[in-house]
Amino acid sequence: MAPDKVECPICALLVAESDINLHLDLQCRGASSAAGPSTTPKFRTKGSQSSPDREVIDLLESTPTSKPSNSRRSSNKSMPVASIFNSTAKRKSSSQDDPIPMDIDKKGTGVSSEEGKGEKKQRLNPLIANQPLAERSRPTNLSSYIGQTDLVGPGSLLRARIEAGEGVGSCILWGPPGCGKTTLARLIAKTADADFKELSATSSGTSDVRQVFEQAKNSLKLTGRRTILMIDEIHRFNKPQQDLFLPYVENGWVQLIGATTENPSFKVNGALLSRCQVFTLSPHSPESLQEILINALSSLPPPIPHLPPDLIPFLADVADGDARQALNGLELALKVCQNPQPRQTKLLSKDDSQSEEEKQKKRDDELMDAVRRGLRKGYDRSGEERYDMISALHKCLRGSDGSAAMYWLARMITGGEDPLYIARRLVVVASEDVGLADSQALPLAMATYQACQVIGLPECRINLAHCVAYLAEAPKSTRSYTAYKRAEALCHQPPLPGVPLQIRNAPTTLMKKLGYGKKYSYDPDYKHPVYNEYLPHTLANHSSHSPHPDEHILKSAEAELKEKNWDEDRLSEWEWRINGNKEWEGRSTLKK
Repeated sequence: MAPDKVECPICALLVAESDINLHLDLQCRGASSAAGPSTTPKFRTKGSQSSPDREVIDLLESTPTSKPSNSRRSSNKSMPVASIFNSTAKRKSSSQDDPIPMDIDKKGTGVSSEEGKGEKKQRLNPLIANQPLAERSRPTNLSSYIGQTDLVGPGSLLRARIEAGEGVGSCILWGPPGCGKTTLARLIAKTADADFKELSATSSGTSDVRQVFEQAKNSLKLTGRRTILMIDEIHRFNKPQQDLFLPYVENGWVQLIGATTENPSFKVNGALLSRCQVFTLSPHSPESLQEILINALSSLPPPIPHLPPDLIPFLADVADGDARQALNGLELALKVCQNPQPRQTKLLSKDDSQSEEEKQKKRDDELMDAVRRGLRKGYDRSGEERYDMISALHKCLRGSDGSAAMYWLARMITGGEDPLYIARRLVVVASEDVGLADSQALPLAMATYQACQVIGLPECRINLAHCVAYLAEAPKSTRSYTAYKRAEALCHQPPLPGVPLQIRNAPTTLMKKLGYGKKYSYDPDYKHPVYNEYLPHTLANHSSHSPHPDEHILKSAEAELKEKNWDEDRLSEWEWRINGNKEWEGRSTLKK
């Protein structure tokens, strides 16, 4: 039996009686195309015509002059829902409930366009007016998106899919901070014919995500309209929380776009990762950052204060590929220029002997110093950067570059790293890389670890520097380390033989009768070498006493050297970059 249907009082559609409340709450779009929820913000562009390349969000909100209707839903009244995506300003026809149109004069005063209404006060939207420059200058269309040309550049497959409005399916955007992950996700959702929801894992919980998923499922069931959900910092959700996404993503009820700064291989559930495509975003190049900063400056309303000519290139270089950091530095510089410190102004006014150019140069230098102090790069002790830096320190010590190793040590200490974490890695280097070439390296590394425990920061940085310098200049040998790896490999090859009877312990008479320790020769009792069966006969060739040195587990220095690689290209590069384009002295003696 077909379910009873009722007529919607708003849009006059026939809806199942059991779904009418859901239809009114989520799906009703009004009596006509001009009615219902409006998701178009108001924009104002330079000149009388709109510009498709750059749009400036209008910070002004006109104050309604008439009271809203008391009806539950009004077909000609916009719902208070704002969208950040629509870039075309849509003006509704004037009606009884519409606010009176406003014209903004050059002084920023709101004036009614109707005669006899007098002057009207403008009201700033505090949510938009207090946004940082990095948020206000986000591009609103794909043509103004800068960077990531390998992903969304002209002719790329991803760009073609986005421009076609097909969406990209569920995906993970992985990249460092400020590389454009959130902006790209919003542009993907803008071009796709779908509803868009945005959550942040830092402020949303499982209940918020489940609510969006259920709404998306119901919307797809009733109207066939898809939903794109973007979750920023998706790595903040733990693995059980990410399991909630699986049925919705797998069934296609929701297109998930996750943005993360952490390696998704470690931070995203494997089951969810297999259902999403991973797009890797790179840090911005200095050239891209300069273009972003120039575009942000041109979008600001006049007057724009004087900025030092070197500011834009400087911000692009020190931002380390982070557009947000570069724009924050630009905003800091603008505030400093607009509000000079009274002490600096007083000092400049007293020195009348300086020319205007000299005064301006001094102001520019002071501004650059202020920006440099405000752009100190942080250090993430819980992120991937920590492991990258400790790896860099280790590899510099292995390569005997003491200067580079000291730099990464200073980067970690000034960033707030635990000195014991660094000292533990130095203990590893002492045995793994220095090893038998200098047996004093391990005692020094252990003494450094104890010194860090007893002294602590800031003084223990000197102990760490002492150990780093010693390990960098010490000769290197991996004989012991590689010997263990060979032995470990043999331990994984079944069948595993037992200990030879000759070297077994024989504490009892019964064990002696069974042959334990039989014919074992105690080496210190003899003036000459003696033979004992130290390895099972199947592994006899791997013994250090066998006549096959190439098969020994612990090889001699000469035999170890024979197994080293010879790469002519890498040697030529070293001779060109390091050795002054001269041949290495060992080229003729070691090359075979």
